[in-house]
Amino acid sequence: MAEKIDVNELGRSVDLKKLSNDELVGALRDALSEPEGSKGVDPSIFARLVKGASKSQLEAIMSSDARRPVIDAIFGRMSEFYSSKGASSKRQVVHWHVTGAPGGGSDDYQTAMQHGACTVSTSLDEEPRTELFMNGTEFLKVVTNNANPITLFMTRKLKVSGDVGFATALQKMFTIPSA
Repeated sequence: MAEKIDVNELGRSVDLKKLSNDELVGALRDALSEPEGSKGVDPSIFARLVKGASKSQLEAIMSSDARRPVIDAIFGRMSEFYSSKGASSKRQVVHWHVTGAPGGGSDDYQTAMQHGACTVSTSLDEEPRTELFMNGTEFLKVVTNNANPITLFMTRKLKVSGDVGFATALQKMFTIPSA
């Protein structure tokens, strides 16, 4: 059995070019399968890992059985990074559609921001102010500050439905860890 790779150590000191797609996928799967696994992953180190990963490695993650645990971990911690600066008393709802799920379809989440708090759900039960559609690789890059959402929008890698102005302001509403 292969030795378990710590995701934080992986992001800090491992040359990802020397790591196979399967090893990277396995490390993320192992880290996120532990109880409270995502809490142990340093967001800045995860951002560095995404920055250093090849397109092939990111695609392997997002087409594997580690995809959903990775996305769940990101949304599970999203409220920690919400900045209440300029928070509205009006409820602001965003539907996120991470496309390209294995077998087709997307992983869908709802974030609702109000009174300085952000809640996350997999139920799309409220009318959104805006909806975002992007593939898994672009999603990883956006949420780790390794891609500019406006550039992705202009190149049609990120699609927005609803209030485009509000969508452009979303990045300022979160303190996104950087590599």
